[in-house]
Amino acid sequence: MDTQPLTHLTAGTAIVVGGDRLVHVPEALAAAFEPGDALLALPDGELLHVPAADRTAARHAVDAADRAFRAMGAVSDAQLDDFYRAFADRLADEGSFAPIAAANGQDVESARTRGRSTTRLVLSERMRADMIAGLRGWAEVPSGRGVVDAVVEHDGWRLEQVVDRFGIVAFVFEGRPNVFADACGVLRGGNTVVFRIGSDALGTARAIVTHALEPALAAAGLPSGAASLVDAPSRASGWALFSDPRLALAVARGSGQAVRQLGAVAQQAGNDVSAHGTGGAWMIATSTADRDRFHAAVHRSLDRKVCNTLNTCAIERSRAAELVPVFLDAHWTAPPPIGAPARSSTSWNVTGRRSRRNASNTS
Repeated sequence: MDTQPLTHLTAGTAIVVGGDRLVHVPEALAAAFEPGDALLALPDGELLHVPAADRTAARHAVDAADRAFRAMGAVSDAQLDDFYRAFADRLADEGSFAPIAAANGQDVESARTRGRSTTRLVLSERMRADMIAGLRGWAEVPSGRGVVDAVVEHDGWRLEQVVDRFGIVAFVFEGRPNVFADACGVLRGGNTVVFRIGSDALGTARAIVTHALEPALAAAGLPSGAASLVDAPSRASGWALFSDPRLALAVARGSGQAVRQLGAVAQQAGNDVSAHGTGGAWMIATSTADRDRFHAAVHRSLDRKVCNTLNTCAIERSRAAELVPVFLDAHWTAPPPIGAPARSSTSWNVTGRRSRRNASNTS
């Protein structure tokens, strides 16, 4: 099949979506489209315009992460430990943190003058301390690379399941600077990461990269690009990032509509996706789970509708009869998330599988 680059759009042109429907190019989109731009047609009929500059910014970040991933196989666990500690130390150091704080102050002031919410944007002392603690925590976590997870013996030969590296993990999030510390956890397993942050927090992100993240990578001897920022303010740069087929996983955090859109872009590109704006955390209760701690963990994971709100709870079959009632009690006694509708009635069987969905988004 002969293919040619898309250089322009004509208003009214029919585009096939979902395999069996047509949408037509609106005049405004046709007028804005230029050579080097891209058009993404989502299954629901939405047409997304990705300017060339946003495609370039995303591609450069993924290029760097791809090169770094090829080199990460030679990185030792000790180097990864050094990276996390160096990153944490630079955030803890007043001298290196000062330009980060200044950039965050400018982002916050700019957002306020534009009438934007700054609730999640402020890099407070508490958030800073949590980031430092989180990074130092990652330094204590074993990587698991090369660990034999399971063995099947056969006559004359054996099959081993070995834990290995995953690939490039892309994160798109709105304005929480602490996601840098959380998302860098994927390096622990020898993976690389690409970030795209909302325009309100881009100055803060640039400062974290310049004054803490990149110096920590260099100090630990990790390849440049192991953690890369898509340096573009437009939302379209997130679409460009998630449409790159080199990703091993696309992770979206934000509002429900934006996350739904990003998830559709990633899935259309064939990328695995973790996309949620109103929850998403998984909890697994194994055969050794402590009943009281399990109740407390569920109860405290349902009080707000944010990224780490409990979305899926898996209970090992051997403990289902005991722990499903504990889960239900914690679920129904937890305060409903702010702004959430009242919980609907839900019936369960002994395995803990829901019969229908409820407003708390748990299963």
